[in-house]
Amino acid sequence: MVHYNPEWHAAQLPPPICPKCGAHRTQIVGRSDDGKTVTVRCNSCGERSRIDVGVPDESSSPMGAV
Repeated sequence: MVHYNPEWHAAQLPPPICPKCGAHRTQIVGRSDDGKTVTVRCNSCGERSRIDVGVPDESSSPMGAV
């Protein structure tokens, strides 16, 4: 029997793209305290950049702020 689980896990997500050179050879090297941005280092060009990961806040969840 095949089970389908539409939920994505971190290991299944594609790596972030470098905003400078467009390479996929990136590594997450830091995260903001609120969890909404990550610092990414490109292994191709060496650029470090901050990327918004768009974590929804509690008020937009179906259960609301509990």
